[in-house]
This record gives sequence, C-alpha cells and structure tokens, in this order.
Amino acid sequence: MKCKNDERKISRSFDGLLKKEEKQALEEHLKDCPLCRTKKEEYQNIINTLKGEDFPEPLPYFWERLQPRLKESKSYEPLTLWKQWGIRAIPISLIAVFLLTVAIILFLPNNNEELSQSGALLLRNLNPLQETTSLLEGVGVEDKNMMLIFTAMEEKNGTRR
Repeated sequence: MKCKNDERKISRSFDGLLKKEEKQALEEHLKDCPLCRTKKEEYQNIINTLKGEDFPEPLPYFWERLQPRLKESKSYEPLTLWKQWGIRAIPISLIAVFLLTVAIILFLPNNNEELSQSGALLLRNLNPLQETTSLLEGVGVEDKNMMLIFTAMEEKNGTRR
C-alpha cells in the first residue's frame, strides 16, 4: 500500500507538485525500496525519450479553429431524446404484450359449466318435452304424478317442474 502511494508521489515529483515534506519522505522511501527506485528510473527514461523527440507543429490556424468548437454547446433536443427512447420501448412493449397475452391464456380459469338435461337435449337438437310426453302417455294418473315427482327429484339443480 505504501509503495502505491509513493509511486503516485514519484509521478507527481516529475511535474513538480510535491511539497517539501512529501519530497523528503519520498527520498527516504527510495533509499530503502529498490522497486520504487526502479519505477523512478523507468519514469525518468520515458520522460527523457519523449523530450528527445521532435514533435511536429500543428497546422496553421489550428487553435483558432479548435477554440470555437470547444465553446459550442450542443442544444438540448427533447424530440431526439424521445425518438431514442421510443425506438427502445417498441420491442420491449411488444414483448410485454405478448407475455401478458400468453399469461392470460394459460392462467385464466376455464368456466366449463355443466349443462342441464334440457340444455344438453337442446344442444343435440332434441325436444326436451319429448321425455315428459312419454311419461304423460302412461296408464294411470297416479303413475304419471309419481313419475313426475321422481324425475323432478333426480334433476341436479333442484328446480321442480
């Protein structure tokens, strides 16, 4: 940890940004630490190499053209922002609608109501009164009444005829 701090101090010492106390502490550390001395020598070699190179001069009027560009500020365009969000939101919303539809189809309870006997007969295109007419054509009045009572009791929904 101390060597990392001293490595930062080494790079700051080349820029001349160290205070006297920091510079003395760095010199004492460099006397004891061969790794940091090697780092300082490497940094010194890099700086010497860069100073020896002859860098090309910028083109004429470079700074005059660069400064107005740096001062330009991009205007805030809310329409562009909405377009970017809209383009991203379309696929996400389509996926959400698809998943919601699938969830509704899969998890919606089925309402399969049982049909009454007369409903089942009507569904098969049969006459629901055909059953009672055959009962009423029976032999005696008492038999007819008893049959009607028993058929009414057999009906599931409990309604009487």
